[in-house]
Amino acid sequence: MRPHGSQNQLEKRRRRAIALLKQGNASLSDVARQVGASKSSVSRWQQAYRESGSKALRSKRIPGRPPKLSSEQKTLLKQVLLAGPLASGYRTDLWTLKRIAEVIRKQFGATYHPNHVWRLLMGMGWSCQKPERRALQRNEEEIEHWKRYRWPHIKKAQRLGAHLVFLDESGFMLIPNVTRTWAPRGKTPVFYHLYKQDRISAISALAVSPKRRRLTLYTQFRSRNLTGLDVRSFIKELLKHLRGPFFLLWDRGTIHRRKEVKEFLSKHRRIHMEFFPAYAPELNPAEYVWNRTDRALCNTAPHSLDELRQMLYNSMRKLKTSQKLLYSCIYASDLPWQR
Repeated sequence: MRPHGSQNQLEKRRRRAIALLKQGNASLSDVARQVGASKSSVSRWQQAYRESGSKALRSKRIPGRPPKLSSEQKTLLKQVLLAGPLASGYRTDLWTLKRIAEVIRKQFGATYHPNHVWRLLMGMGWSCQKPERRALQRNEEEIEHWKRYRWPHIKKAQRLGAHLVFLDESGFMLIPNVTRTWAPRGKTPVFYHLYKQDRISAISALAVSPKRRRLTLYTQFRSRNLTGLDVRSFIKELLKHLRGPFFLLWDRGTIHRRKEVKEFLSKHRRIHMEFFPAYAPELNPAEYVWNRTDRALCNTAPHSLDELRQMLYNSMRKLKTSQKLLYSCIYASDLPWQR
């Protein structure tokens, strides 16, 4: 039976036993008692030391079951996994332990139980993560072209005295977002809330000043779905607060292409409108304003729209007064801001 302790601890015990024997003041029984070993073990260590010196006291690697995959096979497996599940014939781009076990069996003929695959992945430097959503309709080449060529032109306009304004809309319902909580093992907790579809629609604009690059957040809330008239009214308010020209960046949503919005923009030369590439919400920093708000509302249970509205006001107030939090929305986006 292997004694308790790590390999280093057991090696230190053997070396201590030999050091005590070298002093010549203690017998084998005394040394065994001091180091917590048997007399026969101390005698065996002494004999090994006489024959091979201190190297005989070194810790030895504990033998175990040989790995099912070699280093070369693990490297090849990583390449297969990085190519994605779609390349391996699966219908969704999500890796599960069961799928990875199947790939290992097909590629290398090694059998892994799905519940044990995670140990292999951890050893390869992988972890279980929540993926970001991406639409299949995305045009990655168009997005990269916009980031490389169009965005530098827009950013250059800021150096010439124009504000950058990132605009987006969202909605918040009385049905709350639920995150994790603590509870006794095996007893799923229950979170009670009103099951109503009532909602508050919100529109926000994150403005970056041209000189000091100070961020300002503007918001409006409605207890109904937003229309093109609401968007026009919001932009009209922005004109009152922002001096000089500004670039208005937003997505290609239908509400942004309403007739009343187009006519309003065409009459105000101060506004230069720019669409983000289609299906690329990660480019818009205003999207991350809503992400922070969603986190602030997690595990809340408002009983009315008025209470929900007050929660939204409190969250927005905290965000508006912190340049650090506002800049976190900028840097969380995929805009090449530092270039």
